[in-house]
Amino acid sequence: MNNRLITVILALAAVCGGAYAQWKQGDVPPSSRRGGIAPMAIDTALVTVYYAFNATDIKDENTYIDLGWLQVGKQYTKYSSYFVAHSDSIYKPKQIKNSNGESGFASRTFGGKYPSRWSEYQFDEIYIKDGQLTEYAIMPMNLDRECCQYTEPVPKQQWTLKDEQQTIHGYHCQKATCRWRGRDYEAWFTSEIPIQRGPWKFGGLPGLIVKISDAKKEYNFELVKLERVKRPIMQWNFSRFKKVKRENMLKLQKKININWLTVLYGGKVTSLEGNTFHDKPYSPMELE
Repeated sequence: MNNRLITVILALAAVCGGAYAQWKQGDVPPSSRRGGIAPMAIDTALVTVYYAFNATDIKDENTYIDLGWLQVGKQYTKYSSYFVAHSDSIYKPKQIKNSNGESGFASRTFGGKYPSRWSEYQFDEIYIKDGQLTEYAIMPMNLDRECCQYTEPVPKQQWTLKDEQQTIHGYHCQKATCRWRGRDYEAWFTSEIPIQRGPWKFGGLPGLIVKISDAKKEYNFELVKLERVKRPIMQWNFSRFKKVKRENMLKLQKKININWLTVLYGGKVTSLEGNTFHDKPYSPMELE
């Protein structure tokens, strides 16, 4: 890496550092290393559900950390970022014209509150098929060598159904609670939509999860739109992603969020002025 690029990266970190304290997702620039120029269709989504992730104002996409979409097909269920997918669809022609197919990706924006930053909740992709969940972790800029994947049985939250009911976005919903991987969650689901899934890795209730948050209100998802339109479920070529254990992937992502530059360079990093880039507070969704 040349000195000019190092200087740019350090300057970027310095500029973003102040904003970081306001939100734990941080100042890490994204990358595009997915293993191919174009994804391929693996199934057809019959229902697509859009979820606002950590929205300040549910009516304003610019206040979301991400707009996730749950695509439900006959064979696959996929959860990923609509912001990233939309950006891909715009940028794809430019990628094809580029000789190496992947440079320049970090200059793109992806929508939401922090459109030029990486978050594992925005850049990871989750696929479910035949009772197995596979998560592909797309790491940030210049950590492409660390892109990885793991597979596990579909997680089962042990839900407790409650008597409380309310109408959310026009759907009659019932409350459910659980403790899962170190956090307590409150969810609202609707049996009006007989899909036993929800955002991210959540599911297993007798109906679609419309809204869910942890007890500390650090993470929350809320349905903003549901479409019954057939569209392809696309998957990139992730064959180059190394296979790891889930806990190892989580440890690495936590380190990246705490201090991306120390992971990148293998130790403490200082600016040209001699200032040290300090660790940032970070509390992941999965604590166990």
